[in-house]
Amino acid sequence: MNNVERPAVDGNWERTFVTNTGPWSIGEIWIDRESARYCLLVKPEHCNATGAMHGGAMATFLDGHGMVVISLEEDGSNHTPTISLHVDFLAPPLAGDWLVAHVELIKKTRTMIFTQAIARVGERVMARSHAIYRNN
Repeated sequence: MNNVERPAVDGNWERTFVTNTGPWSIGEIWIDRESARYCLLVKPEHCNATGAMHGGAMATFLDGHGMVVISLEEDGSNHTPTISLHVDFLAPPLAGDWLVAHVELIKKTRTMIFTQAIARVGERVMARSHAIYRNN
């Protein structure tokens, strides 16, 4: 684990992987549950032909709100499927950037979870999003 590049952002980061997203995945991410944040080191495989992060990679990354605001049970039975995800692409992160999403729980009902997030590289806003997840 010595070769793992840790986030270049202060925080209590826990390393995990995004899997089960079909044949394409964003891979390794870091979660800071105490601050309701998660981040990704943007790599060339996340980028399009112009060298900027692909919109699909950004959307997949931003579909992670639920994992940050909901405590997953060890057996994975608390999976929260996405009902709706809206992303506003404001600027393109580049390979080598640490993309950090700050998540806010807006409302949790018996059947749904409402969240929003702002994704930044440093102080620059890259995207904003809001999502609705099914509450199991």
